[in-house]
Formats: sequence, C-alpha cells, structure tokens
Amino acid sequence: MNQHKKMLETALLAGQIMTESNAESYRVEDTMNRILTSSNAAYAVAVSFSTSLYATLDDPSFIDGSFTGIKRINSKSTNLNKIALVNEVSRQLTSNKINIDQAYQQLLEIKQQKPQYNRLEQSFAIVGLAASFSVLFGGSLVDLIAATINGIILALLIRLTDRYYINSGISNVFQAFVVTLVSFLLHLFVIHSISTDIVTVSTLMPMVPGTAITNSLRDIFREDYIAGGARAMEAFLDALMIALGAAIALSLLRGTIL
Repeated sequence: MNQHKKMLETALLAGQIMTESNAESYRVEDTMNRILTSSNAAYAVAVSFSTSLYATLDDPSFIDGSFTGIKRINSKSTNLNKIALVNEVSRQLTSNKINIDQAYQQLLEIKQQKPQYNRLEQSFAIVGLAASFSVLFGGSLVDLIAATINGIILALLIRLTDRYYINSGISNVFQAFVVTLVSFLLHLFVIHSISTDIVTVSTLMPMVPGTAITNSLRDIFREDYIAGGARAMEAFLDALMIALGAAIALSLLRGTIL
C-alpha cells in the first residue's frame, strides 16, 4: 500500500476509535492532524463530526494524486482508556518511535480490544451510582435500600437491551419507564416510607448523558459549533427519551398511586 494512503488510513482509524469512544471532536481532529502532518505533505487536514470523519492528504510531489478518506460512525460508547491509548500511539508515531505500519497495527489491536471492565463490573457500577445518588440527594437508609434494588433492576435492563441490540432511544424510554414504575411499586407494596422522588431520580441519574453534554460544551467553547451542536442535540434527545419514559410511567400511575 502507498505510504501516504497508509498514513491517511491510519489517521481515519485513529479518529474512528476515538469518536466511537466519545472523545471530543477537537481532540479527534488534533490526533488525526498529528498523524497526517507526520507525512510532511503540503496539505493535510482532518475534520471530525459526531457521525463522520473526513481527511485529505495532498502534495505536488504525489504521483498518484491526492488522497481523501471518509469514515462513518455508527456506534458510540464512552471508553477513556481507548482514547488514551490512541493518543499514545499518535505521539509515538510523530516522535518517530514507531513507523506507520506499527502504528496502524497497534490501532487495529486497540479497536479490537474488549471493554476494560466486564459486564458484571459495569453492573456493580450502575448499582453503586444509584445508591450513591440517593445519599447525595439527602435520602434516608430506606431510600438507599430502595435505590439499590432499583439500580439492580436498571443494570439488568441495560444488559437486556444490549443483548438484543435495541435502539438507544427506545431502550432509554423502556428503562426509564420500568425504574420509575418500580419506585412507586416499592413504595406501595414493600417499603412504604421511601421517598419515591429521591429513589426515582437516583436511579435515572446513571442514564443521564453527562459525557455527551460535557463534550458538546467543550467543542462549542472551542468554536466548533457544528460538532458541538450535533453532540448537544444527541444528548438532548437522550435526555428527552429518559424523561418520556418516566412521564409515561407517571401518567399510568396517576389516579392509582399518586
């Protein structure tokens, strides 16, 4: 493969891994540009959006003409470990510690890596978050117990929707609906003294797209309005689906428990 084309493919692969791992657009562009400029081409530019990547390499000395590549981003999940690993590879490449073939191979290995934490550890984290938020919101011991139970249910729901590849919007509605309903059922049939508001909100908090909101603001503050606006819209829709699921449950409960 032409080395300049390999350089372009390496930059796009690095950008794809970082975008799929929920890195900020400016960080993705910085890493891709570091890789592209190591080719010493007269014109090297990379553009990152939340759903696609674009990169171009051009120079008067190129016999085969310019090289342009596009990558479509179809899925995302927060993985800071992969972002750090890709950054390390790009810096090793630009400092000539590794060559482009080694960089490409390392990036392929990073892309194929399994999640840093297994499903059981992720489930424990979700339950722990729900319980912790109940304390943070001033809940009592019984609220903590109820939030823990509800957190277990949320963790099981997340594993269920992941297993059957359910759309994120639909899964957010479904999960928010169930945990809101369970909060009031726990109040009605199990622990009458719990605060349903605290238990419900504490269990919904692990679902809130906090990383997407933060990254969208960081992109906007760096005047990358298109990428930041797209991320903000994505985060807003996720939050809207969560609110919709909770609202449906509350509407069904109105007149019976409320």
